[in-house]
Amino acid sequence: MADLASSAMELVNSIIEMPGHFQEVATHDPISAVLIAFGALFVLAPSAALGYLSLGAFLSLFTVDSSPPPEAQ
Repeated sequence: MADLASSAMELVNSIIEMPGHFQEVATHDPISAVLIAFGALFVLAPSAALGYLSLGAFLSLFTVDSSPPPEAQ
């Protein structure tokens, strides 16, 4: 049975080894490099957008609205 420490070490080692595996695939042929680039784009762009919106929502908790309240009719 694997314990938490060995699982964490395996995760760190796989993260360290992953760029080498991606390099092998990307240099196999040009279309593979293009596919890896588009895959990264399709993951990073939505992640960046979500991070931007989440940061804005978090910061809005600490800001005061500067617009005046609506006028009563």
